[in-house]
Amino acid sequence: MRSVIERSPARAAAGAAVLVEADQARTPDILDLYRAVTSSIADLGRRGRSDVVAELVLIGVYFVLRTVDANDLALSRWLIVASAAAILSPTTGLVVLAAIAPFNEGLEITRDVGSKTALAIVLLGAVGVRVLIDRGARFRPTVPVLLAAALLVASGLSLLRTEDRWGPEFAQEAAQFWLNAIGTMLIVFLVAVWVARRGIVRPLVVTIVATTIAGLVSLADFGIDDAIRSGPLGWAVAGAVVPGRLTGVIRSPTSTAALVMLPVALFIATAVLASDRRLRIGAAVAAVPLMAAAYLTYNRSVFLAVFALAVVIGWRIRRALGIGILVIEVALGGVLFPLYLALRGSAVGSGSVALPGQLLIPSDSQRITAWSTTWKMFLDQPMLGQGYRSYSRLSVQFGDPILNAPHNEWLRFLAEGGIVTGALAIAFAVATGLVLLRRRGWLETGLFGAFVSLCVAASFNNPFLFSQVTIPAFVLAGTGVALASRPVPDSTAND
Repeated sequence: MRSVIERSPARAAAGAAVLVEADQARTPDILDLYRAVTSSIADLGRRGRSDVVAELVLIGVYFVLRTVDANDLALSRWLIVASAAAILSPTTGLVVLAAIAPFNEGLEITRDVGSKTALAIVLLGAVGVRVLIDRGARFRPTVPVLLAAALLVASGLSLLRTEDRWGPEFAQEAAQFWLNAIGTMLIVFLVAVWVARRGIVRPLVVTIVATTIAGLVSLADFGIDDAIRSGPLGWAVAGAVVPGRLTGVIRSPTSTAALVMLPVALFIATAVLASDRRLRIGAAVAAVPLMAAAYLTYNRSVFLAVFALAVVIGWRIRRALGIGILVIEVALGGVLFPLYLALRGSAVGSGSVALPGQLLIPSDSQRITAWSTTWKMFLDQPMLGQGYRSYSRLSVQFGDPILNAPHNEWLRFLAEGGIVTGALAIAFAVATGLVLLRRRGWLETGLFGAFVSLCVAASFNNPFLFSQVTIPAFVLAGTGVALASRPVPDSTAND
């Protein structure tokens, strides 16, 4: 064979050209993407970035395992390796967690607790040990950190109330819900603040990339019939298709909207406030499909979040501009809101159409009933609360025969945890928002907008039940708090 090729170099070259042309003509698939990523990882290894290489390898292996529909044993081994990496480097662990967070759980350890929560707990332990033994770190917790830690403890203690009233079986179920929801999100916030205390932003960057990809996958799932669900990325979408509304990576359209609005807020702030022209253009381009995805969820908290972000951005530019934007938004809202309800009703169904002479739709009436029920539960037990997850047991008794959740996370803290837990939750949200507002840059404004969008969504829906939303949101919020708390470099100082 070798002698034939040596005697016919022209023929060998022609054959190679044919092979190259055939390879170029082949339609790229998911394996081609993985090969390209592997090549990039190898290049980083040659440059000596072992931490980044480890992160990319762990993330890449996870997505390969999900794509080939690996069994629980393979994913369990991956979790063990990822946990070991998190113990050695909390930054690496948080980067990996941020990358996989927007997608549905691949490994369920119990019915309501999966690998993401397990990795978050390992990260908390790794950071806790370092805080205790590493005096050089000199980690001084800020007010949001102290409030988050207090809220973590107070909300966890409400499980004792649950057990006292309904026994260990329901308390165990409630504990799993709490750990996957409130527990995980606050743990992630604390870890994110610690990781970013020295200016490390890799978890933030990975979160934006992952949530953007999740939003684009959700948009493709909505717009290209069954192409995503029947293809190799079918694992990335969750739940049944909701006629007329975008769901995608989360089975609830309202929570998908809350997830997508995280990168949207940052992209909009970047497009308006960043000084780099290329950065502004890139952010504007990225925001367009994600805004389309958010709109197609037909969730009205999306518009409230965008309106709030517009006021903040206008205020950053000039105070009078912010006030003017607010006035214009109020005027336009009164004109456009009925039109939006009509468009929403035609897409979603008659149940989303207001009756003649009314602004409320049937789901609004149900939501108001849920709020009233939650408030009555709080007044009945204002000091200790009814116990975590008690709404599912007491809603009918207090006036809500339809919904099984308050559709307002702040009222849930009050009703299920009592006045102390509710006050801590509200104080944490306010303190975090104020710290994120401390600096005027495009990044800080975008992170504030992302946090506000989550708080708005939590005022009308139940996003805190979905770690796919809360983990990315609290990586961003925790990183933002750490960056805003760092001293501003003195440009006049000598190096």
